[in-house]
Amino acid sequence: MAISINDAQQYLTELGLSLPGAISAALLVKANSVEACMVEGGADATDVTLAQLYLFGLLSISSGARRVVSQSASGASRSFTYGTLVEQMRQLKASIALVDSKGCTVALIPAEPGGHAALFVGRSYE
Repeated sequence: MAISINDAQQYLTELGLSLPGAISAALLVKANSVEACMVEGGADATDVTLAQLYLFGLLSISSGARRVVSQSASGASRSFTYGTLVEQMRQLKASIALVDSKGCTVALIPAEPGGHAALFVGRSYE
């Protein structure tokens, strides 16, 4: 069963993240696209839903979701901390691995942020 935009937005809120509606809608289409593969692979409805939500969270982080640091309404104030975004991505990747035993989400899981570079130093002998 495909997750709804309301479920996806609620999950983002729980993660302390915020995205524009148009981006959320596009990412939701991607997250919901793994359903058929998982069902064909024998996953139950709960695992499909969890994989879709975790994938939506990963895609949101990689798309530049803003982290909600504090929130105030009617004089009340709350602060949230969830570790770094890289730590959050790793937690979501580990969670996806538990529910997606057939690897249906692998092609959609984004790389972790940060550069990977190599420096080659050589000398020219002429």
